[in-house]
Amino acid sequence: MIKEMKLKGHIIDSLVLSNLLNQINKLGLECYVTKVDIGTGSRRDDISEATFVIEAESIDEMNKAVELAKKQGAYEG
Repeated sequence: MIKEMKLKGHIIDSLVLSNLLNQINKLGLECYVTKVDIGTGSRRDDISEATFVIEAESIDEMNKAVELAKKQGAYEG
């Protein structure tokens, strides 16, 4: 089963994106970025957005990964 999610904000400089991917991988699941738009950083309100995919074999595994991602601000998209 595959779920696509998004994460938006200062996700690169704050390491939110890389920490989230690592946490999901530690659950034994595949998780990878399919698209990333990086804010230019020229203004404080410039933000980045990443689309990532979680792959799990069971609904329980997927639910754990999605819950973890949502705690970091990710949303389904």
